[in-house]
Amino acid sequence: MNWISTLLPWQWALFAAVPIGIILLYFLKLRREPVEIPSTYLWSRTVEDLHVNSLFQRIRQNLLLFLQLLAVVLAAFALLRPGVQGEATSQGRKVFLLDASASMMATDAGEERNRFELARKMIREQIDAMQERETAMLVTFSDRAEVLQSFTSDRGRLRSALERAQVTNRPTDIIGALEAADGLANPRRSSTTGDENDVQVADPMPADLLIYSDGGFRDVSDFNVGNLVPTYLKVGSDQSRNVAITAFSADRNVEKPGDAQAFATIVNFGTGAETFNISLYVDGAWRESESLTLAPGEESGLTFSLAGQEDAASLEMRLESPGSGASRDQLFDDDLTIDNFAYAGLRPLRTVSVLVVTDGNKPLEIGLTTESAAKICIADFQSPSYLETPEYQARAEAGLDDLILYDRCRPKNLPSTNTFFVGALPSDEWSWASEPGQTILVDVDRTHPMMQYLELFSLLIFEGRSVKGPTGTRELVGADNGTVLALAPRDGYQDLVLGFEIVTTGEDGTPQTNTNWYAERSWPVFLLNVLRHLAGAADATAAPSFLPGDTVRLRVESQIEAVDIARGSGTPESIRTGNSGSVEFVDSEMPGSYRVTAGEKLVDLFSINLFSRLESQIQPRETFELGYETIETAGMIETRKEYWRWLLGAVLLILAVEWWLYNRRIA
Repeated sequence: MNWISTLLPWQWALFAAVPIGIILLYFLKLRREPVEIPSTYLWSRTVEDLHVNSLFQRIRQNLLLFLQLLAVVLAAFALLRPGVQGEATSQGRKVFLLDASASMMATDAGEERNRFELARKMIREQIDAMQERETAMLVTFSDRAEVLQSFTSDRGRLRSALERAQVTNRPTDIIGALEAADGLANPRRSSTTGDENDVQVADPMPADLLIYSDGGFRDVSDFNVGNLVPTYLKVGSDQSRNVAITAFSADRNVEKPGDAQAFATIVNFGTGAETFNISLYVDGAWRESESLTLAPGEESGLTFSLAGQEDAASLEMRLESPGSGASRDQLFDDDLTIDNFAYAGLRPLRTVSVLVVTDGNKPLEIGLTTESAAKICIADFQSPSYLETPEYQARAEAGLDDLILYDRCRPKNLPSTNTFFVGALPSDEWSWASEPGQTILVDVDRTHPMMQYLELFSLLIFEGRSVKGPTGTRELVGADNGTVLALAPRDGYQDLVLGFEIVTTGEDGTPQTNTNWYAERSWPVFLLNVLRHLAGAADATAAPSFLPGDTVRLRVESQIEAVDIARGSGTPESIRTGNSGSVEFVDSEMPGSYRVTAGEKLVDLFSINLFSRLESQIQPRETFELGYETIETAGMIETRKEYWRWLLGAVLLILAVEWWLYNRRIA
């Protein structure tokens, strides 16, 4: 049995006056007016009361006084918080890591509203059981960590910090919280405020690291726990139900711009088979539904066709109960709802502007004017002398073109847009890495979108050189002499460089071919990929998707001074545009479709979606790797068992008996 004092010494001094005051009440001599009566027989009880209130009368045995004093004694014991400490050892310092990611909103937490509330309850019990010598700190984590309270022995401050903790819609990354705990577990001072309840730490001391989570994060292999003693408190049920939309996108058909398709991936992460409807809504109106049954762990992909969708549109996909049809009030009921919704968008149809600076290149002209390319591209062909004109200077500085292609030439200054250099280098940061010679291709980076659907190993290149770019350059095509096609970032733009010419000029001034690429089927496909992914034709149709909490970066027309961004039909937020029409939006916590407008004009669309398999896989993990250790779930930590609640209950019972006896006596 041990004790934890609830009151300070001066407060105990005031409390000690309570029983003294009760006893004095029985010594009080009431001031009564004299009344003449013929007999005192009928007033015996009044005379007895006068004797009791006499200062010179010995206190008689009084049950009421005994009960009142007993109630005060029991209340004093309750304020001392008697209890028995559990067998779990304590390092004297505790670090509470509270998972605040999206999966903690799962509703399989028994009597609590969700897992997050259950975890808060578990931490609150630990705070209540702390002794005076113990200190603790509180850190919440999702995709980033937040220290809500540094080390303190003040349980009130810890409870207040715990009340401020909020669950988020974000994915989980525990490494930030571990680094914060490691950095603050052994500080020289626990606080700079000078609060008397903050313990000042001079030497490194071990600490209990209590992780309250469902384990929805990746293992951390490169973390040294050091003086931290980790304990994993698993939160959530092993029999959870969750069906999630893990991917949802929409894109237009480049061949038929008026048609579009929506693609979705649905996974059953629960422990039992589920039957539900997948419904698609376009600008808030129901378009189509499909019924689906998935076994545990099963995944399915769906495609919806959107014919005649030429205008911009906001798309929403929902999981609904079987048979709900076009009704929006029968949502699918599982343990996690945030991944039962997904959002996408189709941007307004537009073509990209491409400036081609060349001294004559028939393969380029043919490739950029094919039927497929002409639907998404407006090409302007100019000679190299155009680079010296004021018109070009203004055009390049303003970034009016989506792509500028330089064929065997180079400008004095790079433009404010993406570029494609053929047989030339963009700037002094680039260099030739080999001498001119016959080139044989040996490698293609097929993971990059511009290299999709290309077969290049049959190409003949009579004269080519390898290139070397600045830091961050990515090789797209490699040859026997080095990199011959490379992509490098530049202040928010990208530069694509091809190390060989398509056509050359002979000694007599006539054009000659340097490769047979223009005659291959891959040539127009490559140019179409360049228009889609470097000029932005593909980006011009499919609205991008971001994770909750991400900083959304967009580019709009540089002439626009400010834009309004709103979620659905909500209140818009006005944001001024930066250099070259850049826009940054940080209030991205809530999933949904967001519209970017300038006045009455729709400028852009984007969406916020969870799309995290780790978060949607809500069945709690039993173990995870932390450094060189395997951390197993500890279930519930054995806490201190206290008896003050029983003592307070006894006090209330005694007061009730005392009140009953008092009323019976005066009746």
